[in-house]
Amino acid sequence: MAGTVTGRDAKVWIAVHNGGTPPSFTYGHADYGIGDFSLTFSRDTIEQDLIGMPGNYFDQGTLSCDGSLTAAKFATSGIADLLENLVDTGYVDQNTEYIAISGTVSTGTDNTYLSWYLVSCQVTGYDISIGDASTVTTASIDFVHMLPQNIQYIGGCITDA
Repeated sequence: MAGTVTGRDAKVWIAVHNGGTPPSFTYGHADYGIGDFSLTFSRDTIEQDLIGMPGNYFDQGTLSCDGSLTAAKFATSGIADLLENLVDTGYVDQNTEYIAISGTVSTGTDNTYLSWYLVSCQVTGYDISIGDASTVTTASIDFVHMLPQNIQYIGGCITDA
């Protein structure tokens, strides 16, 4: 399944949490003013030369999951939590150890097309583009899933829990 869903048919929620506690989703796409959101999954192929056999042996490589979002609202404390996750990484404040990202996309008829619930993410980049009187100041936030081997696809939901 590949494709792009745009507009009001997508919803995203973000929470910071300790790795041992379930996240409490307080802030969503409207609070952050999310202008775009991407979630990318990829898996490499590994190859091994074979002796005495035609061709080589191929198998699945490691799975990776990363993403990014662009936020236009800075009034929510959730933005500060994401920045603290990047700088702190959980060693001082255990409450910001992981980022949980949940969301859905639908076909526009309130039927969920695809959903995700990923609780083991970490912010890897945070870039602020300062606007002027005719542009909006935005933050581009990149994240990576820390335990991609735990990701499963079950009944239309991508999850690691």
